[in-house]
Amino acid sequence: MDKNAFLKWLKINTLFFVGAFIVGSLLAVLFPDHMLGFGRRWGASVIAISRTISEPVSRKGFFVNIVIFNSFTTFIKSLLSLIFLGPLLSIAMGVFYSIGLISAFERGVTPLWHSPVLIFIEVLFSLLAMSYASALGSEIFGVLPGKKEIIDFWKENWKKAIPTQKKDWKAVFKENKKELILFIIMIFVLILVGAWVEILTI
Repeated sequence: MDKNAFLKWLKINTLFFVGAFIVGSLLAVLFPDHMLGFGRRWGASVIAISRTISEPVSRKGFFVNIVIFNSFTTFIKSLLSLIFLGPLLSIAMGVFYSIGLISAFERGVTPLWHSPVLIFIEVLFSLLAMSYASALGSEIFGVLPGKKEIIDFWKENWKKAIPTQKKDWKAVFKENKKELILFIIMIFVLILVGAWVEILTI
C-alpha cells in the first residue's frame, strides 16, 4: 500500500472532522436548546442503562456490548470509506461528538477527563480505519486522495451498483494481507481500550 495515500486520506478525514467539530461546538454553544436536545436524550439513556449495571457480570456484559457495537460501526465506516465516503462520515462524526462532549459537560459528567479521552479514542480508531480503507480504495479504483478525484469518481460511478475497479479488490487485499491483519489488530486493541474507558465511570 502507498503509505502517502493513507496519510493523505488521514489528513483529509481529520480536517473534515475537526472543522465539523468546531462548527458543531459553536452551534451547540449558541443554540443549546436545539443542538443539545439530542445530546441530553442520549446522555439520559446512557445514565439509565449504567444505573442498571451493578454486578461484575453485568459490567462485563456491557463491555462486550460496547466492543461489539464499536466493531460493527467501525466495519460499516470502513466499507463506506472504501468508496471514498470518509469525508462525509468525518463531518457527521465531528457534529455528533461535539454535541456529545458539550452535553457531557453540561450534565456534569465526572471525572471531567472521561468524555474527552473517550471521544479521542473513538475518533482515533474511526479515522484510522476509515483512512486505511480509503487508501485501499485508492488502489482498487485508481482514485488519488483529492477533492477533484473523488468528485470525478462519483460522477462516473454514482449510477452503478458496483463502481468500476481499476484493480481487482481480491488482488489488492491479498497484496496487503499482512499489513491489513496488523492494522485490524491495532484497531481492535483501540476499540478494547475505548470500551474499557467507557465503563470506568459505571
